[in-house]
Amino acid sequence: MKKAVKQTTMQRALAMSVMALACGGAWAQSSVTVYGLLDAGVDTVKKGQGNVQGTLFGLSGTTPVPNAMASPETRTTRMAPSLSAQSHFGFKGTEDMGGGYKAGFTLEGGLQIDNGLLANDGRLFGRQAFVSLTTPVGEVRLGRQASPMLIGYYLATTERLGSTDLMGAGLVVNTLQTYQDNVASYLVRKGPWLGVLSYSTNAGVASRISAARNGATSATPAATATTGQIVGGLTAGAETTDERGRAQGALLAYNGTPLAIIAAYHRNDFRGAQVGVASLAGGGTFIPLYTADTFTGAMIGAKYAFPTGTLLVANFHRGQYKTVGPQDPKTHTASIGIKQTLGAVELGAQYMQSRFKNFTRGKDTGVMLGADYNFSKRTALYSRIGYVDDDRGDIVRGTVTPLPIAGGPGALLVPLGAQEVPLFSGAGQNVDARTSIISIGLRHFF
Repeated sequence: MKKAVKQTTMQRALAMSVMALACGGAWAQSSVTVYGLLDAGVDTVKKGQGNVQGTLFGLSGTTPVPNAMASPETRTTRMAPSLSAQSHFGFKGTEDMGGGYKAGFTLEGGLQIDNGLLANDGRLFGRQAFVSLTTPVGEVRLGRQASPMLIGYYLATTERLGSTDLMGAGLVVNTLQTYQDNVASYLVRKGPWLGVLSYSTNAGVASRISAARNGATSATPAATATTGQIVGGLTAGAETTDERGRAQGALLAYNGTPLAIIAAYHRNDFRGAQVGVASLAGGGTFIPLYTADTFTGAMIGAKYAFPTGTLLVANFHRGQYKTVGPQDPKTHTASIGIKQTLGAVELGAQYMQSRFKNFTRGKDTGVMLGADYNFSKRTALYSRIGYVDDDRGDIVRGTVTPLPIAGGPGALLVPLGAQEVPLFSGAGQNVDARTSIISIGLRHFF
């Protein structure tokens, strides 16, 4: 046994040496940049008692679990990552080949700096990992990338899409509107204009969709063929013969000063993937709710920078699942934000509402207030205070099993695996209750 361990260690050391030599050769020929952002805070999150009466018959027999047991009021004080911006690190390099041609690469991973773990379902480079070729007529990228929809949201918010940024609520409808596997994209930049087209052979859809992920927690089992996994999960992007997970996206933006206008489109083919609840019972089980066929989403946003240092931004997102059955959940999400810069201080406020236009007809409404003190261009102290209210709407039943469900888009879709980075750094929401946060944190770019 000891001999085998020693051999493995030597093999790893040899592999690292080879990588170092390879990287050394690349550095000699290319311009390589190391960059990143670290964000951590201390917060208090309070969740009111949820209202699940009538929605848990399928799990508890003929009598629903009392609200005080199934969804109790909680208050938690935590060290929380990525409250104002998503922590990450990255390497990017370019080689200028002349004549308007450049080769390049980007390797970028997410971090949870409260515990040192990797984000994005435990991937080393879970945000982006692609090679690129820039030509006089545009740039081609191949690999894991940010979707056109996510790029649009970075342009259409007063914040940085941290977990307290309510203007990113439209992304909660489908994780694959953020980062995608197996992408080929084409970008064109002309002055303030930006255009992006993308296509993925499987952006990250497994045959079963749930909140299970790479590694079990106290509340969620590990992702397996039985339990399913989150949309965009670690092994969800394997290509299949039925083209499950195929995705297309587009972005057109005029990112000028003082006015910017952004529009983005996203589509996924789910090809009959089952959406349901992963349970810890029996080593991991799966309770199907409905079968998904496609998802389409579209966003439009605008921002205006006033000479007084005021930034005003608004965006609107529409998403729709096509399912096997009559439900076809539709969501509308509208957000508005304002930020005022006063020297080293930035003050901001956001309002959002996300609602099912059919399905449960539930909705989520939120308000967030923020203040940043910028010690420098790289380092800031920040505070966020706000809440999200969930209105559970109607009780509906799935098309695969009769399990009743209710809730607004965030409170319902996050537990079903639609979003990888839930509200308030994983605090989650109770159905028909208020989730509030008070936080103070530190953010540093490098």
